[in-house]
Amino acid sequence: MALDWLMQLGAAALKLFIQPIFYFSFVLAFIVGMFRVARERKDFGTRIYDIYQEIRFILPASLAVGAVLSVVTITAGLAIPSGMLNFIAAVLIIFSIGGFFLLSPAWTMTAAYCIFVLSEWVNVSFIPYKNLGFEAILTILAIVTALLMIVEGVLIKKRGYQGTSPRMETSPRGLKSAVHLARRLWLVPVFLPVPSSRPLTSFADWWPVIDTGAESYSFILFPFLIGFSMTVRSTLPALAVKSTGRSVIGTGIITLFIAIGAYWVWQLSAAAVLFAALARIAITRRHYNYEKHRPYFFTAQEKGMIVAGVLPASPAQKMGLEIGEVITKVNEVNVNNEREFYDALQKNGAYCKLDVIGTNDQIRFVQGSIYENEHHELGLIFAPEEKEYMDQSVFND
Repeated sequence: MALDWLMQLGAAALKLFIQPIFYFSFVLAFIVGMFRVARERKDFGTRIYDIYQEIRFILPASLAVGAVLSVVTITAGLAIPSGMLNFIAAVLIIFSIGGFFLLSPAWTMTAAYCIFVLSEWVNVSFIPYKNLGFEAILTILAIVTALLMIVEGVLIKKRGYQGTSPRMETSPRGLKSAVHLARRLWLVPVFLPVPSSRPLTSFADWWPVIDTGAESYSFILFPFLIGFSMTVRSTLPALAVKSTGRSVIGTGIITLFIAIGAYWVWQLSAAAVLFAALARIAITRRHYNYEKHRPYFFTAQEKGMIVAGVLPASPAQKMGLEIGEVITKVNEVNVNNEREFYDALQKNGAYCKLDVIGTNDQIRFVQGSIYENEHHELGLIFAPEEKEYMDQSVFND
């Protein structure tokens, strides 16, 4: 039996590479990277990250959580008909047109659930599931939705804040400010049992936990697309993104408890997916309202210059400078704008010493070797100087 299961899992893993959605995810990430690079060049005169930045985040972290989720789905025998999985893939592709933001499982899986139910109510069954139990499939969909939401929250909390992209934005007062855009696409491959004519010997009498009425099963490695997009204006990106991740995890756990209840009362599956969708909207709305009533974080400072971005592999990154830190002195010279900053750098052609107020409000000293022709290649992106833009707005009036 063990050998049969391993062979089935191995065959399913190889079939991942014939899934169109697998390749679609990389194309989508590449296109988004192209637009991001163009925007960064327009805003700052240079790209912050290369065009492959979004592609780098697609798989590494999601493979681990996908493996954990696969253990759950295989152990519980959460079997979804292949026709339903094909329809979910179509929903994921359609929703991706609206951007990463719409690829939360709370919305994609709920949409698939609702369309599946409506198609049955109006007797237009274009999602083939043979003669399997309709109510059992709904229960499984709700449970998988909850599990994917937990996965989404974990990925947001652990990876969503890494490599955020700064961008320029005009404040309500007409002043230029820097904000950070956290945008990620993850491909989460999950092993799922599917009803099949190929017999798969059960390892226990209770497997699968939720009986769909199928007599035999095989495995498929299905790639779920999970997207995340969030603009952070009033605080450090890491703080806002991690907070959102924790909220999504909590929502996923509550959704899971409701969905498990559908094992006894199948109507709770509808309550579970609707709760997931509404709660995810509430999380997004809460962040929007929080940002709406707070001042911009990356703006001109009374003293020093706030770091809005650090270029990868730059001297600034090697010195350990981080987003959100404030540089108050360069080579013992007070600085309050970019001209003063680079003039102070040129006072020493071999190295620079910076007085920095860290994100923990503690003062620290940073120094590193530089060369005379690298003064303007330190790799720092600063928040725009308000005075400059105020003068321009007066002139334009």
